[in-house]
Amino acid sequence: AVISSGGWGDGETKFRKQHASPEAWKKFTDMMARGKEHRARTGQSIMVPRYDIVPIPEHLRTHLAKNSIMEFTFETVESMYEFRANEVVGKIAPRRLLLLHSSNDSVTPTEQSVGLFQHAGKATTELHLLNDVDHFMFSQENTRVIRLIRDWLDKYLPVQPR
Repeated sequence: AVISSGGWGDGETKFRKQHASPEAWKKFTDMMARGKEHRARTGQSIMVPRYDIVPIPEHLRTHLAKNSIMEFTFETVESMYEFRANEVVGKIAPRRLLLLHSSNDSVTPTEQSVGLFQHAGKATTELHLLNDVDHFMFSQENTRVIRLIRDWLDKYLPVQPR
């Protein structure tokens, strides 16, 4: 079984939405070109600030753990860009897939989980778009999400006492 929260099915499409303005897209693609050129020239990776990779609105940044990594290797960015889960998600079936996404996600476009659902085996996939949470949905206070996951796990992966 797989549970995805705020996932994406196509890295390039996701990044184009996250860096939507022409200026933001140019900054992102310039960083990609710089990373490739630096690696080709030196054999080394550049480090990329977290918010240059995935812009997170100021009001949501407090949801990151205090010890969160704030810089990533260029290869991390490159692998996210090249990630194409839409091409393989249909091969998960008959395994169960639970897709959770904010219906108005200000970090990862909601359409990315919708696309995963469209490419998955719909008989074994559930998509839940949640209107009362933005991107960071796993908190102790969010009993709705906790209950949804618990019920899904109980249904498809029940624990049998010995």
